[in-house]
Amino acid sequence: MHAHKMTITVPESGHVEFDLPSDFRGGEAEVIVLVPQPSPARLRPGSREALLAADPIIEAWRAGNPDKLRTADEIDAQIAEERASWGDDR
Repeated sequence: MHAHKMTITVPESGHVEFDLPSDFRGGEAEVIVLVPQPSPARLRPGSREALLAADPIIEAWRAGNPDKLRTADEIDAQIAEERASWGDDR
């Protein structure tokens, strides 16, 4: 497989035309369009845009770390256990 990377500007219409280098001759090709999303770190914290941009990042982490996900009850139990370990001598 041979690949060629180029950066283009997609107009509001969404219609894109581009010319490949001359060493690409006729035949079947696969076209992949990657549209960058703004980094959540560059957006105003708490803004709607920051939350929407972070959603795919969060979902990707959750999908890759199912063993680290906890329910509210599990978290509450851990907090209660921690508080109980403090003792009454505060």
